[in-house]
Amino acid sequence: MISLPLWASALITLVVKGVTQWLANLRAEQALRDLGAATQATASRAEAERQETAARAAGEAAAAAPEDPADPFLRKD
Repeated sequence: MISLPLWASALITLVVKGVTQWLANLRAEQALRDLGAATQATASRAEAERQETAARAAGEAAAAAPEDPADPFLRKD
């Protein structure tokens, strides 16, 4: 059996803990990025749906409104 000095064992333990913590931080950062992207996608989708609903309502209101004879774009001069 190989026996390491106490300082070598402590150094190896410290390096292993550091690498383990670094990898855990990388995984946590990726999870936060994924969560942020999902949150942004949901908010963007909701805003797009709101704008689409407003545009449809405006289009339907414009189609249902009577034509204004004073409108310069409708005059046939």
